[in-house]
Amino acid sequence: MKVVLSRKSMDSQYGGLPSPIFDTEYGDKRFYPLPIPFEPSTVEYKDIQLFDSFSVDDFINDVAPNFKHPKTCHLDPDIRQSSLKTRPVGWQRAFGQVKQAQAHLERHEIGIGDVFLFFGWFQFAEFKNGKFSYKPDLYPNGFHAIYGYLQVDKVFKPNTQNIPKWLNGHPHVKHKGEGYFSGDNNTIYVAKDFFDYDKDGYINKNGACNFVYKNDLILTKSGQKNRTIWELPSNINPSNGIELSYNPFNRWSLENNTSILNSAGRGQEFIFTKDPNGEVEKWCYNLIKHHTVTD
Repeated sequence: MKVVLSRKSMDSQYGGLPSPIFDTEYGDKRFYPLPIPFEPSTVEYKDIQLFDSFSVDDFINDVAPNFKHPKTCHLDPDIRQSSLKTRPVGWQRAFGQVKQAQAHLERHEIGIGDVFLFFGWFQFAEFKNGKFSYKPDLYPNGFHAIYGYLQVDKVFKPNTQNIPKWLNGHPHVKHKGEGYFSGDNNTIYVAKDFFDYDKDGYINKNGACNFVYKNDLILTKSGQKNRTIWELPSNINPSNGIELSYNPFNRWSLENNTSILNSAGRGQEFIFTKDPNGEVEKWCYNLIKHHTVTD
């Protein structure tokens, strides 16, 4: 099982807003990743549900009233079923990739059974006195956090093969052959129905889902203004033979029994290309085992 850290949702370049984390009626906190703007799309921010009757558009209008981007967006990865009110018959959780990022995944043979851990830029938020706002915390510029995952079951190439009808609304199918999606390596990864990890028996978890917020899902080192400075478990380190693409040895250090990584500022897919003792695999498995929420 290979593990990929996959950068998704709005960032300083695409959209410019941290995604919110809200307290819920269930007594926990949950991630609500904001899809990046995408003008050709027919999916609008007002179509994407946060919670109760609120949409992503409601949130953006409050926190960024001068939002200059299109009101349409690229809903991908699409792993939270309740993001949209209606789904086609047979819908499954899925994620698409293209161009250089997809070529990188192909070079390292990412496929069936492998796991994407999706991370993005987040900040705590609240709905108070009829208005959404961000809440100040220990991270002056927000933080990177792992908000969800997808374990691959099927791989489709929309530009070169027949695709199941339920995928017709996915942006990598709907816009296949157009502009950004014109290359033959336009790819969709479809999730397993249930997470499959044969080294520890069956666990009743979806093959893809968002996480409930927990502190150990935060990547950014506590108090850091630079959210790309990450703090990982001490065993996730090149000294254990672990290698992470785009993040060579000189970006890593050990500090107070943790691994500090000055993570690459560019690149969408960071692949753990070497994990000789299975430390990354076990870390990934435990995140899924303990932090998954079904919606």
